[in-house]
Amino acid sequence: MQEKLAAKPQQITTGETAFLYDVATLVNAVYQTTIELTREGNVPKRITKKIRPLLKGQERLDWNDNDIYTDMVMSFLLKAKIIMQVQPPLDNTKFRLAPGPGLAPWMKKNVLEQTCQLLESWQEGYSWIDVPRAVPEQGNHFYNSYTSSHSLRPLLLEQLYAYPAGAWYSVESLVHEIWEDHPELAKQQQWRGSYYAGYQRGASKKNDKRNLFMEWAIQAAPSFINMLYSSLIEMGVVDVGNDPLVDGNKLLLSSCAFRITELGEQAIERIIKPKSDKSDKQGSAKISELQKSLIVQPNYELLLLQPDLPTLYSLLSFTQVKQIQMVSTLLLTQSSVLRALQHGFNAEKMLTTLGELSQKELPQNVVYSLQDWVRQHKQATISQAMLLELSDEETATRLSQHPTLIKMNVRQLTPTVLAIPFDENGNINYQSIQLLLDKENISSNFLGLSKPGRYRGHNYY
Repeated sequence: MQEKLAAKPQQITTGETAFLYDVATLVNAVYQTTIELTREGNVPKRITKKIRPLLKGQERLDWNDNDIYTDMVMSFLLKAKIIMQVQPPLDNTKFRLAPGPGLAPWMKKNVLEQTCQLLESWQEGYSWIDVPRAVPEQGNHFYNSYTSSHSLRPLLLEQLYAYPAGAWYSVESLVHEIWEDHPELAKQQQWRGSYYAGYQRGASKKNDKRNLFMEWAIQAAPSFINMLYSSLIEMGVVDVGNDPLVDGNKLLLSSCAFRITELGEQAIERIIKPKSDKSDKQGSAKISELQKSLIVQPNYELLLLQPDLPTLYSLLSFTQVKQIQMVSTLLLTQSSVLRALQHGFNAEKMLTTLGELSQKELPQNVVYSLQDWVRQHKQATISQAMLLELSDEETATRLSQHPTLIKMNVRQLTPTVLAIPFDENGNINYQSIQLLLDKENISSNFLGLSKPGRYRGHNYY
């Protein structure tokens, strides 16, 4: 491992868990806004314009200089099944975003656990883009982001694992260390040819390790800078520093430095260290218990005084995000409460959540307003179900109490009619129902099968 820098960089940018904040902001948007992705799988521009000012991540530009950061984070949410695409069982309705099965486990994770999941997704996923703070001399930042940097991300995390938190180190020396610790990089560079090297390599220099390193570093060094100065700093894994910029926003390798944060040290250890060895430092990765940090104000603002993610996610379904950061602000409105009712929440659940999380007793005007908003709301629930009509009441009652149908959440609508709802995937087990009827010596005939489930079984990303 290289020596620590003798002095701090002249300009320091402190890492912030911006990605975690932005994931929570987008989950809130899914609750509070009807979002129908475009044919290309992107968030519509009119919605992006409303959401983007709330997001903290740096711009990610596509070929046409459009900011695709919102779509990049949404891609992670879809792949992690934190959100999913569903379609109401009505004709001519489009697929829309809704909370997914991955949300429940995600919202229970603390900052460290969520950061680990983000890091794993980042090092494996092509949909993650690093901001081109240092662009290679040959090629372009799209090629660098989608190909070269993707293969270099695991190497960077593996190397950073050796660095303790708190001290400053040179990025230039880090690049040299990665090259020296991975002899396979020299072999790979030999086969790459001279197109990306920036000059023609003579036969006598083909096996010169220094020349191979220079060729490799021309492309790799900017990738490492881009990772450190965008994605890793936005996950709160590193702080970065450099000399004052003289050429716009472009960073020079010789002036770049980094230091690992305490969060970064613990997260990288969990990812890199073999599972069999993780028990050694498990105690160091524990996050202290958080005290109640929520303040509910009479003006309907909710202040979360520290980054308590389980508390934050408990509020996202029925509030409107104003800002999410170290101290977060959310707003309780009639519109946000009515949207929560559409997702299956009720006044009692919302008030119970606020009461359990708040430091103090809830303001009476907030309690009365929330109850009044709910009373004014009228709602109808549309559900798909199979109707089972029996010849007599005794048979219908007996079947409604059978374990097979109870598991299917059967309901007895009338003395002789049972309703069996579709499951969460929009399906129903006709075979089990037919076997039950056969065992009971009940003949059956089908008047027609329902359409197949209307949940999108794949993502655009």
